[in-house]
Amino acid sequence: MTDTHVETGILRKAHATDIPNIQALIRSNLDKLLPRTDQELLELIETMWVVEENGEIVGCCCLEVYSNKIAELRSLAVKDGSRGLGYGRMLCEAAVAEAENRKIRQVLVVTSTPEFFEGNGFGACLNEKYALFWNGVGRSKA
Repeated sequence: MTDTHVETGILRKAHATDIPNIQALIRSNLDKLLPRTDQELLELIETMWVVEENGEIVGCCCLEVYSNKIAELRSLAVKDGSRGLGYGRMLCEAAVAEAENRKIRQVLVVTSTPEFFEGNGFGACLNEKYALFWNGVGRSKA
């Protein structure tokens, strides 16, 4: 049976006029997402999507393209009251489809919810590759 609520959500490309609403959604999820400046969002607007429900933006994500080899799915967020309705999957699929259209070989995601992305086709890299991060905060200068 199809959840009729999912059918009310409209996936579309983001517009510059959406940035304040996208910012509000990102800010409400700072426990899971990195903050983004308005300028960063504006630079990514061509590879950003939103889900609208009754005229309100309830979800967003963007694809940050680094090269023809790799891109990153970033800032995927869905409003609390709209979670579990398929909007996150819609956004994820839009970003992956964009990567496929551009013939990008890999899409990475940095996440605190790996189960969601594993359920959407993401997994560990072949050949046991790992993403490692440098964090210079608190390092002493010897």
